[in-house]
Amino acid sequence: MITTTIDGVQFKVTRLKTRGPRKGETLSRNSQHGAGAAFGSIRDSDLSAGGASHAVGAGKGMTITRVTGMGKVMVADLEAVMTRARDQHRADRRAAARDRVGGAV
Repeated sequence: MITTTIDGVQFKVTRLKTRGPRKGETLSRNSQHGAGAAFGSIRDSDLSAGGASHAVGAGKGMTITRVTGMGKVMVADLEAVMTRARDQHRADRRAAARDRVGGAV
């Protein structure tokens, strides 16, 4: 408590304690989120026994999601796959147009 006088008037000023950070307001790491490892990094201990590929998610901490869909492995000849897909999409659009018109296209 500080007592001061200004123009003959006495004031008492009480300085409050500085509030500390609440939970989650600091940038320190803890054991729950990797204990000093960068967010999103993969260590040897994070790999599964099954040998599946891993993708690091964008979640808080270590979100490891197995990649098991169509994009798991890059195709050997991407140009051929794109050509086949383009031709299939074109055929599908023509078939849908025939169905709408009644088979006259």
